[in-house]
Amino acid sequence: MKRILSLVLLGAIIMTFTAGCGEKKDRILFADTKFSKYIDLCDYEEITVDTASKEFKSVYDGMISEDIEEKDLYAQKTEGEVAEGDTVNINYSGKKDGVVFAGGTADNQFLTIGSDQFIDGFEDGLIGVAIGDTVDLNLTFPTNYGNEELAGAAVVFTVKVNYVKGGKLTPEEYYSKLGFSTLKEYEADTKERAVKEYIYEKITADSKVKNYPEKDVDKILETVKKAVSLSLQQSYGIDIKTYLGYMNQTEEEFEESLIEDQVKPMMDSQMACYAIFDEAGLKLAEQDVDKKLNEKIAEIGNGVTKEDLIDAYGDFYFEAVVIKEKALDYLYDNVKIS
Repeated sequence: MKRILSLVLLGAIIMTFTAGCGEKKDRILFADTKFSKYIDLCDYEEITVDTASKEFKSVYDGMISEDIEEKDLYAQKTEGEVAEGDTVNINYSGKKDGVVFAGGTADNQFLTIGSDQFIDGFEDGLIGVAIGDTVDLNLTFPTNYGNEELAGAAVVFTVKVNYVKGGKLTPEEYYSKLGFSTLKEYEADTKERAVKEYIYEKITADSKVKNYPEKDVDKILETVKKAVSLSLQQSYGIDIKTYLGYMNQTEEEFEESLIEDQVKPMMDSQMACYAIFDEAGLKLAEQDVDKKLNEKIAEIGNGVTKEDLIDAYGDFYFEAVVIKEKALDYLYDNVKIS
Protein backbone atom coordinates (compact mmCIF):
# COMPACT_ATOMS: atom_id res chain seq x y z
CA MET A 1 0.00 0.00 0.00
CA LYS A 2 1.76 3.13 -1.22
CA ARG A 3 0.05 5.58 1.07
CA ILE A 4 -0.85 5.22 4.73
CA LEU A 5 -3.92 7.18 5.66
CA SER A 6 -3.35 9.87 8.28
CA LEU A 7 -6.07 10.20 10.86
CA VAL A 8 -7.16 13.62 9.70
CA LEU A 9 -10.88 13.33 9.18
CA LEU A 10 -13.12 15.17 6.78
CA GLY A 11 -12.97 18.74 7.94
CA ALA A 12 -16.62 19.24 7.53
CA ILE A 13 -17.50 16.47 9.93
CA ILE A 14 -14.88 16.97 12.61
CA MET A 15 -13.68 20.54 12.80
CA THR A 16 -16.35 22.80 11.33
CA PHE A 17 -19.19 24.03 13.62
CA THR A 18 -19.72 26.85 11.04
CA ALA A 19 -32.03 33.86 16.31
CA GLY A 20 -34.43 31.20 16.05
CA CYS A 21 -37.86 30.64 17.55
CA GLY A 22 -40.25 27.72 17.76
CA GLU A 23 -40.45 24.37 19.57
CA LYS A 24 -37.70 23.94 22.13
CA LYS A 25 -35.37 21.09 21.21
CA ASP A 26 -33.81 18.74 23.73
CA ARG A 27 -30.03 18.78 23.44
CA ILE A 28 -28.04 15.78 22.28
CA LEU A 29 -24.61 16.96 23.47
CA PHE A 30 -23.97 18.22 27.00
CA ALA A 31 -27.59 17.70 28.03
CA ASP A 32 -28.04 19.04 31.60
CA THR A 33 -24.26 19.40 31.91
CA LYS A 34 -22.98 21.53 34.79
CA PHE A 35 -20.18 23.18 32.85
CA SER A 36 -18.40 24.52 35.93
CA LYS A 37 -17.32 20.92 36.55
CA TYR A 38 -15.66 20.65 33.16
CA ILE A 39 -14.51 24.08 32.00
CA ASP A 40 -13.37 27.42 33.40
CA LEU A 41 -14.67 29.92 30.88
CA CYS A 42 -12.60 32.95 30.03
CA ASP A 43 -14.03 36.38 30.83
CA TYR A 44 -15.65 36.54 27.42
CA GLU A 45 -17.54 39.75 28.13
CA GLU A 46 -14.18 41.55 28.31
CA ILE A 47 -12.99 40.41 24.88
CA THR A 48 -11.96 43.22 22.55
CA VAL A 49 -11.38 42.93 18.81
CA ASP A 50 -9.01 45.43 17.22
CA THR A 51 -9.75 45.13 13.52
CA ALA A 52 -6.63 47.15 12.70
CA SER A 53 -4.31 44.68 14.43
CA LYS A 54 -2.00 42.20 12.72
CA GLU A 55 -3.72 39.37 14.60
CA PHE A 56 -7.11 40.29 13.17
CA LYS A 57 -5.71 40.82 9.67
CA SER A 58 -4.33 37.28 9.79
CA VAL A 59 -7.79 35.92 10.59
CA TYR A 60 -9.39 38.14 7.92
CA ASP A 61 -6.92 37.00 5.26
CA GLY A 62 -7.48 33.41 6.32
CA MET A 63 -11.22 33.88 5.78
CA ILE A 64 -10.58 35.02 2.20
CA SER A 65 -8.23 32.08 1.58
CA GLU A 66 -10.90 29.73 2.92
CA ASP A 67 -13.45 31.19 0.51
CA ILE A 68 -11.01 30.69 -2.37
CA GLU A 69 -10.35 27.05 -1.47
CA GLU A 70 -13.95 26.09 -0.72
CA LYS A 71 -15.40 27.73 -3.83
CA ASP A 72 -12.43 26.98 -6.11
CA LEU A 73 -11.89 30.67 -6.88
CA TYR A 74 -8.86 30.14 -9.08
CA ALA A 75 -8.11 31.03 -12.63
CA GLN A 76 -8.54 27.98 -14.84
CA LYS A 77 -5.78 27.17 -17.30
CA THR A 78 -7.41 25.45 -20.28
CA GLU A 79 -4.51 25.41 -22.71
CA GLY A 80 -1.08 23.82 -22.63
CA GLU A 81 0.11 20.56 -21.09
CA VAL A 82 0.11 19.08 -17.59
CA ALA A 83 3.43 19.46 -15.79
CA GLU A 84 4.96 18.18 -12.55
CA GLY A 85 3.55 20.14 -9.61
CA ASP A 86 0.36 21.21 -11.40
CA THR A 87 -2.95 20.83 -9.59
CA VAL A 88 -5.31 19.36 -12.15
CA ASN A 89 -9.06 18.93 -12.16
CA ILE A 90 -9.89 15.52 -13.62
CA ASN A 91 -12.63 13.03 -14.32
CA TYR A 92 -11.54 9.41 -14.15
CA SER A 93 -12.97 5.92 -14.43
CA GLY A 94 -11.09 2.73 -13.58
CA LYS A 95 -11.81 -0.63 -15.21
CA LYS A 96 -10.62 -4.15 -14.51
CA ASP A 97 -11.16 -6.62 -17.36
CA GLY A 98 -13.32 -3.97 -19.03
CA VAL A 99 -15.63 -3.57 -16.03
CA VAL A 100 -15.76 -0.45 -13.86
CA PHE A 101 -14.69 -1.32 -10.31
CA ALA A 102 -16.10 0.16 -7.11
CA GLY A 103 -14.38 3.31 -5.89
CA GLY A 104 -12.53 3.85 -9.16
CA THR A 105 -14.68 6.60 -10.66
CA ALA A 106 -14.94 10.31 -9.85
CA ASP A 107 -15.62 13.63 -11.55
CA ASN A 108 -14.12 17.08 -10.94
CA GLN A 109 -11.44 15.77 -8.58
CA PHE A 110 -8.34 17.81 -7.80
CA LEU A 111 -4.96 16.10 -7.93
CA THR A 112 -1.53 17.65 -7.50
CA ILE A 113 0.94 15.93 -9.81
CA GLY A 114 3.78 14.53 -7.71
CA SER A 115 1.77 14.18 -4.49
CA ASP A 116 1.64 10.35 -4.76
CA GLN A 117 -2.06 10.25 -3.98
CA PHE A 118 -2.73 7.58 -6.59
CA ILE A 119 -1.08 4.28 -7.46
CA ASP A 120 2.26 4.27 -9.30
CA GLY A 121 2.01 5.54 -12.85
CA PHE A 122 -1.25 7.46 -12.50
CA GLU A 123 0.23 10.90 -11.89
CA ASP A 124 3.30 10.38 -14.07
CA GLY A 125 0.96 9.26 -16.85
CA LEU A 126 -0.72 12.67 -16.88
CA ILE A 127 2.50 14.66 -17.36
CA GLY A 128 2.58 16.03 -20.90
CA VAL A 129 -1.12 15.37 -21.54
CA ALA A 130 -2.82 18.32 -23.26
CA ILE A 131 -5.37 20.09 -21.06
CA GLY A 132 -8.83 19.06 -22.22
CA ASP A 133 -7.66 15.71 -23.59
CA THR A 134 -8.57 12.22 -22.40
CA VAL A 135 -5.97 9.50 -21.90
CA ASP A 136 -6.03 5.79 -21.00
CA LEU A 137 -3.53 4.77 -18.32
CA ASN A 138 -2.63 1.08 -18.22
CA LEU A 139 -1.61 0.48 -14.61
CA THR A 140 -1.23 -2.26 -12.01
CA PHE A 141 -2.31 -2.12 -8.38
CA PRO A 142 0.32 -3.02 -5.77
CA THR A 143 0.27 -6.68 -4.74
CA ASN A 144 -0.21 -5.66 -1.09
CA TYR A 145 -3.15 -3.35 -1.84
CA GLY A 146 -5.84 -3.58 0.84
CA ASN A 147 -8.64 -4.63 -1.54
CA GLU A 148 -7.98 -8.28 -2.46
CA GLU A 149 -9.94 -7.99 -5.71
CA LEU A 150 -7.61 -5.24 -6.93
CA ALA A 151 -4.31 -6.32 -5.34
CA GLY A 152 -1.84 -6.96 -8.19
CA ALA A 153 -4.58 -6.43 -10.80
CA ALA A 154 -4.02 -4.83 -14.18
CA VAL A 155 -6.46 -1.97 -14.70
CA VAL A 156 -7.13 0.86 -17.12
CA PHE A 157 -7.93 4.36 -15.89
CA THR A 158 -9.60 6.63 -18.44
CA VAL A 159 -8.75 10.17 -17.35
CA LYS A 160 -9.93 13.50 -18.73
CA VAL A 161 -7.94 16.59 -17.75
CA ASN A 162 -10.58 19.30 -17.36
CA TYR A 163 -8.24 22.15 -16.42
CA VAL A 164 -5.21 23.15 -14.39
CA LYS A 165 -5.54 25.40 -11.37
CA GLY A 166 -4.01 28.80 -12.03
CA GLY A 167 -3.44 31.72 -9.67
CA LYS A 168 -5.98 32.91 -7.12
CA LEU A 169 -8.62 35.31 -8.34
CA THR A 170 -8.82 38.61 -6.49
CA PRO A 171 -11.96 39.61 -4.50
CA GLU A 172 -12.65 42.16 -7.26
CA GLU A 173 -12.85 39.23 -9.67
CA TYR A 174 -14.88 36.78 -7.62
CA TYR A 175 -17.23 38.51 -5.15
CA SER A 176 -20.16 38.10 -7.55
CA LYS A 177 -19.45 34.34 -7.76
CA LEU A 178 -20.26 34.19 -4.04
CA GLY A 179 -23.62 35.89 -4.47
CA PHE A 180 -22.70 39.45 -3.45
CA SER A 181 -23.88 42.50 -5.40
CA THR A 182 -20.80 44.61 -4.66
CA LEU A 183 -17.24 44.16 -3.47
CA LYS A 184 -18.05 46.35 -0.45
CA GLU A 185 -20.86 43.99 0.52
CA TYR A 186 -18.50 41.00 0.35
CA GLU A 187 -15.83 42.75 2.40
CA ALA A 188 -18.37 43.66 5.10
CA ASP A 189 -19.53 40.05 5.28
CA THR A 190 -15.95 38.79 5.42
CA LYS A 191 -15.12 41.23 8.22
CA GLU A 192 -18.08 40.03 10.31
CA ARG A 193 -17.13 36.38 9.78
CA ALA A 194 -13.53 37.17 10.67
CA VAL A 195 -14.57 38.96 13.88
CA LYS A 196 -16.60 35.92 14.92
CA GLU A 197 -13.73 33.58 14.08
CA TYR A 198 -11.34 35.76 16.10
CA ILE A 199 -13.73 35.60 19.07
CA TYR A 200 -14.11 31.84 18.63
CA GLU A 201 -10.36 31.30 18.66
CA LYS A 202 -10.07 33.59 21.69
CA ILE A 203 -12.65 31.82 23.84
CA THR A 204 -11.21 28.43 22.91
CA ALA A 205 -7.63 29.44 23.73
CA ASP A 206 -8.42 31.36 26.93
CA SER A 207 -10.90 28.94 28.50
CA LYS A 208 -9.51 26.02 30.49
CA VAL A 209 -11.01 22.56 30.08
CA LYS A 210 -10.71 20.54 33.29
CA ASN A 211 -12.43 17.32 32.26
CA TYR A 212 -14.71 15.80 29.63
CA PRO A 213 -18.21 14.32 30.08
CA GLU A 214 -17.71 10.62 29.41
CA LYS A 215 -21.02 10.04 27.64
CA ASP A 216 -20.29 12.87 25.20
CA VAL A 217 -16.77 11.58 24.56
CA ASP A 218 -18.26 8.17 23.69
CA LYS A 219 -20.91 9.68 21.40
CA ILE A 220 -18.43 11.78 19.43
CA LEU A 221 -15.90 8.93 19.28
CA GLU A 222 -18.53 6.69 17.69
CA THR A 223 -19.08 9.20 14.88
CA VAL A 224 -15.35 9.80 14.39
CA LYS A 225 -14.70 6.05 14.08
CA LYS A 226 -17.50 5.78 11.56
CA ALA A 227 -15.97 8.60 9.50
CA VAL A 228 -12.56 6.89 9.56
CA SER A 229 -14.14 3.59 8.52
CA LEU A 230 -15.94 5.26 5.59
CA SER A 231 -12.76 7.07 4.50
CA LEU A 232 -10.73 3.86 4.60
CA GLN A 233 -13.34 1.96 2.61
CA GLN A 234 -13.74 4.66 -0.05
CA SER A 235 -10.04 5.45 -0.42
CA TYR A 236 -8.44 2.04 0.01
CA GLY A 237 -11.16 -0.60 0.05
CA ILE A 238 -10.14 -1.76 3.56
CA ASP A 239 -11.80 -1.82 6.96
CA ILE A 240 -10.50 -0.55 10.30
CA LYS A 241 -9.27 -3.99 11.34
CA THR A 242 -7.07 -4.24 8.25
CA TYR A 243 -5.83 -0.69 8.73
CA LEU A 244 -4.86 -1.43 12.34
CA GLY A 245 -2.90 -4.41 11.08
CA TYR A 246 -0.91 -2.13 8.76
CA MET A 247 -0.30 0.28 11.64
CA ASN A 248 0.50 -2.48 14.16
CA GLN A 249 -1.99 -0.87 16.53
CA THR A 250 -4.65 -2.34 18.82
CA GLU A 251 -8.24 -1.11 18.72
CA GLU A 252 -7.81 0.33 22.22
CA GLU A 253 -4.71 2.27 21.14
CA PHE A 254 -6.53 3.43 18.02
CA GLU A 255 -9.51 4.72 20.01
CA GLU A 256 -7.25 6.46 22.51
CA SER A 257 -5.41 8.24 19.69
CA LEU A 258 -8.73 9.39 18.22
CA ILE A 259 -9.88 10.68 21.60
CA GLU A 260 -6.67 12.62 22.22
CA ASP A 261 -6.10 13.89 18.67
CA GLN A 262 -9.64 14.43 17.42
CA VAL A 263 -12.39 14.16 20.03
CA LYS A 264 -10.96 16.20 22.90
CA PRO A 265 -9.70 19.12 20.75
CA MET A 266 -13.15 19.31 19.17
CA MET A 267 -14.84 19.22 22.58
CA ASP A 268 -12.61 22.02 23.91
CA SER A 269 -14.24 24.51 21.56
CA GLN A 270 -17.65 22.85 21.73
CA MET A 271 -17.87 23.12 25.51
CA ALA A 272 -16.91 26.80 25.44
CA CYS A 273 -19.72 27.56 22.95
CA TYR A 274 -22.28 25.43 24.78
CA ALA A 275 -21.36 26.97 28.16
CA ILE A 276 -21.70 30.53 26.80
CA PHE A 277 -24.96 29.54 25.12
CA ASP A 278 -26.32 28.45 28.51
CA GLU A 279 -24.97 31.43 30.46
CA ALA A 280 -26.52 33.84 27.94
CA GLY A 281 -29.91 32.09 28.25
CA LEU A 282 -30.07 31.30 24.55
CA LYS A 283 -32.60 28.78 23.21
CA LEU A 284 -32.36 25.89 20.76
CA ALA A 285 -35.39 25.22 18.55
CA GLU A 286 -36.11 22.18 16.39
CA GLN A 287 -36.50 24.37 13.33
CA ASP A 288 -33.03 25.84 13.88
CA VAL A 289 -31.52 22.41 13.36
CA ASP A 290 -33.90 21.57 10.49
CA LYS A 291 -32.81 24.74 8.72
CA LYS A 292 -29.17 23.67 8.84
CA LEU A 293 -30.05 20.20 7.60
CA ASN A 294 -32.02 21.65 4.69
CA GLU A 295 -29.17 24.02 3.79
CA LYS A 296 -26.76 21.07 3.63
CA ILE A 297 -29.24 19.05 1.54
CA ALA A 298 -29.47 21.94 -0.95
CA GLU A 299 -25.67 22.25 -1.03
CA ILE A 300 -25.02 18.54 -1.67
CA GLY A 301 -28.01 17.68 -3.84
CA ASN A 302 -27.98 14.26 -5.55
CA GLY A 303 -31.07 13.13 -3.64
CA VAL A 304 -29.43 13.19 -0.22
CA THR A 305 -31.90 13.00 2.70
CA LYS A 306 -31.89 14.21 6.30
CA GLU A 307 -31.40 10.61 7.39
CA ASP A 308 -28.34 10.32 5.14
CA LEU A 309 -26.81 13.45 6.69
CA ILE A 310 -27.49 12.38 10.26
CA ASP A 311 -26.00 8.98 9.52
CA ALA A 312 -22.86 10.53 8.00
CA TYR A 313 -22.30 13.49 10.32
CA GLY A 314 -23.74 12.18 13.58
CA ASP A 315 -27.00 13.17 15.25
CA PHE A 316 -25.29 15.95 17.22
CA TYR A 317 -23.45 17.76 14.41
CA PHE A 318 -26.14 20.13 13.17
CA GLU A 319 -27.15 20.95 16.74
CA ALA A 320 -23.51 21.93 17.40
CA VAL A 321 -23.51 24.15 14.29
CA VAL A 322 -26.54 26.04 15.60
CA ILE A 323 -25.16 26.33 19.15
CA LYS A 324 -21.88 27.77 17.84
CA GLU A 325 -23.58 30.25 15.53
CA LYS A 326 -25.94 31.48 18.24
CA ALA A 327 -23.16 31.80 20.81
CA LEU A 328 -20.99 33.76 18.36
CA ASP A 329 -23.90 35.99 17.29
CA TYR A 330 -24.43 36.81 20.97
CA LEU A 331 -20.74 37.58 21.52
CA TYR A 332 -20.54 39.64 18.33
CA ASP A 333 -23.28 41.87 19.71
CA ASN A 334 -21.73 42.15 23.17
CA VAL A 335 -17.93 42.39 22.88
CA LYS A 336 -16.00 45.53 22.04
CA ILE A 337 -15.09 45.79 18.35
CA SER A 338 -12.90 48.67 17.20
